[in-house]
Amino acid sequence: MTTLCLLTSVLICGVALGWDGLSSSSVVDLFAQGKVRMTFTPQDRKFEEAAEAYRRLWAAEGSKILEAMERVSGLTFRETHVEAVIFEGPSRSGFGDVPMYLRASYPADVKKATLVHEKGHRLIAQLRKRPADLDEHRVLFLFLYDTWESLWGKDFALEQVKVESGRRGIYDYETAWKWALSLSKEERASRFAAIVKDAR
Repeated sequence: MTTLCLLTSVLICGVALGWDGLSSSSVVDLFAQGKVRMTFTPQDRKFEEAAEAYRRLWAAEGSKILEAMERVSGLTFRETHVEAVIFEGPSRSGFGDVPMYLRASYPADVKKATLVHEKGHRLIAQLRKRPADLDEHRVLFLFLYDTWESLWGKDFALEQVKVESGRRGIYDYETAWKWALSLSKEERASRFAAIVKDAR
């Protein structure tokens, strides 16, 4: 059964059962990109518009994002559903059943970059063995820039590095990004591939 047929069946059943409150965003949460379903829930009603923006992003580009992340990293997503809470605070990936948190007020491009960044943390959670000289973000940055570039181009990737490098107080993003970009694309890929191989 195609996704369209399945979606139509659900909507028909919903009408028959009296699901007056079934919104298009609920359907998106159920069916977006099949492989990894995401649910975006506003922490407060004032964040509903931002939650809807994340839903639209995932519905439009979720498949492309997953494909690029898996292709560039060489890893496969193991989880099939991620809960994301939309709020106003520092974004964080969560882990397992702990939800992801995504900042509501980011501009559209930063929402895209942040969603990939936080999903990247969840993707590399499967790498239990890590080099002692690399922290979590340095491992992530070995493929994050190249994923951004693959998805939305070099200008986008460079701008998001600039945005992240300007963040202060939680982590030294600027130093980590300078380190990652001091390596060539091939060097980043090789280093990450060695980490993946060693972790297996």
